Amino acid sequence: MEESDQQIAILPYSQKPFGVPSNLYIIGTMNTADRSIQILDTALRRRFSFKEMMPNPSHSEIPTSIEGVNCQELLRSMNRRIFMLLDRERQIGHTYFFGVKDIDGLADRFQNRILPLLQEYFYDDWEKIRAILGNNSFVKVKGLSLVDNNLDSFLTGEEKYFERLGVNEQAWKNAEQYKQIYENTNDASPIDNG
Repeated sequence: MEESDQQIAILPYSQKPFGVPSNLYIIGTMNTADRSIQILDTALRRRFSFKEMMPNPSHSEIPTSIEGVNCQELLRSMNRRIFMLLDRERQIGHTYFFGVKDIDGLADRFQNRILPLLQEYFYDDWEKIRAILGNNSFVKVKGLSLVDNNLDSFLTGEEKYFERLGVNEQAWKNAEQYKQIYENTNDASPIDNG
């Protein structure tokens, strides 16, 4: 007996009916920032209904105090800056902070998920990545004095280069480095989901 929400299809080879129970809903998620699946995205939008879920920095699963670091404010500040420098589609999702229980977990998220994501978004434009991070010490600016007669027309004397903080550096576990991302900021908020 077919229920109102139930969908049944006839399998092409066996010609047997196939369906899922009427009390089972299939929910798929996708990230619109991934442009490599744009054709698939369009096809899915024609066939299914979509509910947009923008990052929610006030989500109850995001900690408000990891050694004094408010991860909700941290996410809110980074996403404001990403919105202003890129667009609304590339904001960092709230699930990046789910399950973070201590400063080690926060360091792991930044080292292995958030910083690589920012590198991809900004094509290794370290000046912008530093701006997203509130100019904290996770990305260091170094000066390099080069003298090379063959490169004189390209070099201005003091060249800057950037260096990502090493994996074992203590700054990753320093709460003040994370607070710097959201403290002393007065940027206007074009978005606020919480």
